[in-house]
Amino acid sequence: MIDSPSKDLKEALFQLSRLKKERPALTGPADFFSDVLPGLFAEESRDPVPGMTPEQARAKLADGIPLLRGEKVEINQAQFQRRWLHIAAAVARHQDKEAGQKLAVVFRKEQWDAQEIVNTVLSESPHNLHSQAESLGLPPDLTATVVRLSLFPVLAEWNADLAQLRAGVIWERGYCPTCGSWPLLGEFRGLEQTRLLRCGFCAAEWKVPRLFCPYCENRDHRSLGYLTVEGDGSKYRIDTCDSCRSYLKMLTTLSPLGGLQLLAADVTTIHLDLAAAAKAYGASGKERQEND
Repeated sequence: MIDSPSKDLKEALFQLSRLKKERPALTGPADFFSDVLPGLFAEESRDPVPGMTPEQARAKLADGIPLLRGEKVEINQAQFQRRWLHIAAAVARHQDKEAGQKLAVVFRKEQWDAQEIVNTVLSESPHNLHSQAESLGLPPDLTATVVRLSLFPVLAEWNADLAQLRAGVIWERGYCPTCGSWPLLGEFRGLEQTRLLRCGFCAAEWKVPRLFCPYCENRDHRSLGYLTVEGDGSKYRIDTCDSCRSYLKMLTTLSPLGGLQLLAADVTTIHLDLAAAAKAYGASGKERQEND
């Protein structure tokens, strides 16, 4: 089970509030997430964790297969729909009224099924979400974000319950060992500054080498580097790969970011995305989740 999100939520909302003061240009995204986050864990999860033996888990991880890939999962569709409608309403209020209304309609008219969505996300072809969204007249990138946020409480709960099955397993791959998604960002954690990647779908964390591109697995120091933004000090940096021209946002933390803090951190570091784009780096974890 994951811990109560109350403290996590309080810290996430504090970070978003501070962001609006420090970077007024990001008030829009900050207000959207401040509206969305309190509703994500408003209900206790009723989604049963997929059953798996330690032997099955070790075999899958040894073959580079995420734990939830190919598993039969069941999702509480009523709870999923309530989260979806909550997020769609926030989209309408803060981003795009028409898109928010369309997102709500597809569930109110039962044009899309929550079980189909989670099955697609955990499949080998999560990018099929884009074609599914387009067929319903929905903006693909925005829909991918709504999907990610709607599923986050469920997948985070499953990740917490399955974490013991990964204990002691080395996973030096770029994608998440639990759900297969690309990292949303990374942490240099603790006094030892251990490099950990964090999943934006299920909040999983996994340790990787400091010289390692999660997207092309490049380990050559000559083509791996980093960028910093003036004023950030040592708190933030952008890890870059000249081999595949990708980047990953990195934060310095003393302790692990809670799930909601993780989502908030993605917003409070939008200036890093802009700095990476200015240097012609692309394909961050979030972009890959939305566009692969």
